Order: sequence, then C-alpha cells, then structure tokens
Amino acid sequence: MAATNTLLENRLILQEESKDDLIDAILKLRKENEELRKENGELKEKLEKLESARIREPKKKLKKRWKKLGRPVGHPGITRPTPEVIDHVVEQRLERCPECGTATLNELPSQTEEHIQEDVIPAHVEVTKFIRYSYWCTNCKKIHQAPYHPDEVPYGHLGPNILAHTVLLKYFHGLAYSKIQSVFKELCSLKVSESGLAQALQRMAKWLQVEKEVILKALRNSPFVHGDETGWRIAGVGQWLWNFVNQKWAVYQIYRGRGRKEAKAVMSTDYQGVIISDFLTAYDKLGKRLQRCWVHLFRVFRRIRDPSPEEQLAYRKLKRLYQDAKRLDRDRGTLAPWTFLRRLQRLKDRLFDLAWTPFQSAALKRLAKRLHKSYGELFTFLEVPGVPSDNNFCERMIRPNVIFRKISFQNMSRRGADAHEVLMSVLQSLRLQARTPAPFFKAAYLKHRQGNPTPLLSC
Repeated sequence: MAATNTLLENRLILQEESKDDLIDAILKLRKENEELRKENGELKEKLEKLESARIREPKKKLKKRWKKLGRPVGHPGITRPTPEVIDHVVEQRLERCPECGTATLNELPSQTEEHIQEDVIPAHVEVTKFIRYSYWCTNCKKIHQAPYHPDEVPYGHLGPNILAHTVLLKYFHGLAYSKIQSVFKELCSLKVSESGLAQALQRMAKWLQVEKEVILKALRNSPFVHGDETGWRIAGVGQWLWNFVNQKWAVYQIYRGRGRKEAKAVMSTDYQGVIISDFLTAYDKLGKRLQRCWVHLFRVFRRIRDPSPEEQLAYRKLKRLYQDAKRLDRDRGTLAPWTFLRRLQRLKDRLFDLAWTPFQSAALKRLAKRLHKSYGELFTFLEVPGVPSDNNFCERMIRPNVIFRKISFQNMSRRGADAHEVLMSVLQSLRLQARTPAPFFKAAYLKHRQGNPTPLLSC
C-alpha cells in the first residue's frame, strides 16, 4: 500500500512538469545508464583477467634448506678426536649385586665400557712472593743483588699470565675492561679494577715497543704493502687509524691527520716496494709504484640506484676488462714474454679508450676522471708478479679495529692510543703468522721488563 502511494505521488509530480522537461530528464537518464553499463563492462573484463591470471599463476613452493644437516647418507660419522694424553683414569667397580645384594660377583674384563671426558679445572689465584737477596762482594767491594726470577714482573702486582690474557680479551675478543674484570672475578676470584687493567696494558705496551719496531722494519723492507685508514677518536677528538699490512706483518698507527705526511711517517719516504691502496691522494708518492684497488672502481656503480643504459654499458666494459686482466695474470707462466706484453698493451689501450669516453652521466664522468688519473696504476699487478689487484686484504685486517670502535669509546688518552697501536700490531702480526699470542706476550713482556731489549720477533 505504501509503494502504491509513492507511485501515485511521483505520477502527480511528473504531470506538473512540461513535456520538454520530461524529455530532457529521460535523455539524461539514458546517458547515465549507458555510462554505467560501459563502466560495468570494463570492471567485468578486469575481473576476468585477474581471475585468469590467478589460475595461471603457479603455486609458490616452500623454500627448501640449501643443505641437509649432518653428513651424507653412507658416509662414516665423525666425532670428537680422542685426546693423546689422559691425565686420570677412574675405575668404577661393583662390590655387591645391585638387585640381590650378594657379594659373589665374577668380573668380565671383556665387557668393560670406556668413556673419555674433557673438562676445565676450576682456576684459582696463585700468589707468589719473590725475595731477592743482596750480597757484599769482598773482592770488588760492591753490593750485588740476586737477579729477577724468570716469571717475575718487576714492580708489577699482576702476573704475566693475567696481562697476556687481558690483551686477548681486550683486543681479540673485544671485551670492555668492566667485562674483563667480571671474567677474572667469576673465573678465578681475582679482584682487580678497570683502571688497574688499563694502566697495566699501557705499561706492557711501552716495553713491547721494540717488537713493533721489528714489524715496521719488516714492512718497510717487503716487496708490497697494503694501506688503508679509518676514523678514530681519542677523548672524543677525531683522529685517523692507519693500517699497513702484508701477508705476515700488520702495523697500526693513530694520527690526527689523513694526509701524505702521516702515511710517510709510517712507511718512511724511501720505501721501494709497491703500495696497494684505494684512490686516496695520500698514497700518491708513498712507494716506488702504486697498485690501485679495482674493487673501489666497481663500488661507483653500486651507489647508482637506477642505472641508465649508458651506465650499464660502462659497467659491462669495465667488468670485462678486469676479467681479461685477471685471466692474463693466471696465464702468465704459459705465455711467451712478447705475447704477454702485447696483450697487456691491448688492455691498456682499452682502459685508455674507456677513460676518454664522453659520458653524459655525472657518476661516469667522475669514474672517467679517476681512470685517466690512475691510468698507469691499475695494471701494476700484471707488471709486478705477486702483487694483488685489490685492497680487500687490508680492509679485512682493519676490521678488528672497526669492531673495537663500535663497542667502545676508542681511546680516552694518548697513552691508551699508544698501547692500542703496539698491542694490536703485535697481536695481528702473530695471528698472520699462525703463532699463539698468549705465550708470546708473556715471554716478551718478562724479557723486556727485566731489562733485555732484544726483540723476540725477527724479520
């Protein structure tokens, strides 16, 4: 009944309208109807496309583990190797039967079960009192005192074992002095302050300076050296930590500047070897020859987020050039000398053409400028056998300092920075030579502290 009344009301309203107004309204409604039908058809087509694409889309497979755990099927198992020396043998026997309690048991030697277990003996602090007696010589009329004991640190309250392991905990494991203090307290009930540990290492580094001089001498006489630097702080003031390494030696030096003067202070002005470095100008006139790092060239392209076709083509050319150079280096022993030199000259010509290409990209213009400037310093590894083509080794060797920087405030005094230079240089050199650091630090410190300046390291 309500719907009928509504229709009657609408009919009366339309009768009041003129004929022309009704025709305009009908035409407007038809136009809106056509637009709605067209829009509806487009939406149906899109829906059909989405449904068909969803049907054709393959089901996502679950990501499998790249490698199965454990050894392959059929291979013999592996376990911890048996120690060569057994300190104690503990035998467990039965006096009575555990079920009936009788004492008449017959031992079966062929059915024994053996089990080897390794453990750490709880440590404790060992306190030693050294007494040095004095004597009057009736012949030379002088007072003579007994020498230091081989394990005695003159005027030191902490023994050499504590100091050697503090060096490892600080500069190898990267622990703060507060954590080292906790380690000693929980491990062997040793009470020592943070400042006491810091000052002890500073005194130790002072006496081990002679070992660092050996490392510097060895680096200055080596055929090639890697060089790099990273930011540092001393009491909050910006500094630079310089790193010069080769396959056997590593030296670290902290300076205020990042220029040529600081680099020459480490390697000296008459170094006759090859310096392998990035494109920092501080290394320009450091050695007799330079080898610039190829990896730093490719890092230019990593910073380009959306490379253009021009940049992609330049990257492929540079990468192909480097691959051909590495292949020529590998084939050095199988090629005749004149063939090797001819191919090397072709590589230089290709590098020259790439450096003088009129690029449009700003990044490629900077790259071309770098190639043009370092044209004679990129193929040194082909001209001098044994020289690496990149500086990755040096960056790996400087990483312990970067980790040390992230977990600490670096150094709070110049004395602390001097200790860092010496102890880190000796520690990393020992690791490069696969030598155990703790016994060396103990022996070297005792030797130098007792007045013997002869270094344990040798070039």
